[in-house]
Amino acid sequence: MKTIWPAELVHAIACRRCVLFFGSGISMNSVGVDGKTRPPTWAQFLLDAVKHLGPSTKKIVVDVKRLIADKDYLTAAEVIKNEIKADDFVNLVKDAFHTPDFQPAPIHDLLFQLDLRISITPNFDGIYETSVAKRGAGVITVKKYDDADIADSLRRHERVLIKSHGSISNPNHLIFTRTDYAKARNKNREFYELLDALLRTHTFIFVGCGFDDPDIRALLENYRYRHEYGQNHFFVTAKQDQSKQIKDVYSDSLKIRLIEYPFDKNHTQLPVWLGRLVEEVNLERIEISKSQSW
Repeated sequence: MKTIWPAELVHAIACRRCVLFFGSGISMNSVGVDGKTRPPTWAQFLLDAVKHLGPSTKKIVVDVKRLIADKDYLTAAEVIKNEIKADDFVNLVKDAFHTPDFQPAPIHDLLFQLDLRISITPNFDGIYETSVAKRGAGVITVKKYDDADIADSLRRHERVLIKSHGSISNPNHLIFTRTDYAKARNKNREFYELLDALLRTHTFIFVGCGFDDPDIRALLENYRYRHEYGQNHFFVTAKQDQSKQIKDVYSDSLKIRLIEYPFDKNHTQLPVWLGRLVEEVNLERIEISKSQSW
């Protein structure tokens, strides 16, 4: 079988020295119990939320839509939240990400089959946890960014899922707006120090994430310039119609190696590629077990 994944990444996953970081692109594969509703993108959620602003806020609506077009989602979310009040905003979030009862997709099982000890997601839906729960109780330990015992969980021999933006089960503690980010980075400073430590000691594979995610950019840019000689991490993305020069900027400024799968509108090739990754990792683990070179 011809390999399509970098050998060093396959080896790191096989040795469980890799951290899986998956974003909203993974949740987009899920469908609600009605058989048609999919989780909205960040931009789509905000555009839908704009409709709940009152008729006397025409100027604000224009400004917020401009923020969304400029991908300044944090500021847009904060303006909307302030205008419609926090409780109503929380209800909108729950209606969009919880009420449809999104069901796990095959791609969630593929991620689990990589059998990594540490996974991180900014997704506050519970789709991945629902997928894993079908395997039985206690398969993973779920921790939120503001839990005090995350480091202790990582030292124990168990699979840990870290919800870096919180969970829909506790909507008042979600990281969604500019102020939310600022508070979290100050009040939960130890959590971000832990992420930096993981970036220094493990190989990260980012799947279903975008370059414009402010949290990911902040993490990788900090890592890039704090640790000049640190290893590159891996960023899986659809093949973009961009020049080599632009891709080189991403690679250098974020200290990442791009892995590009063929693009189509529904990203149908991503599960195919992840399936191949699972196969290659399993073969590598067989070879490692023969040599006992863990």
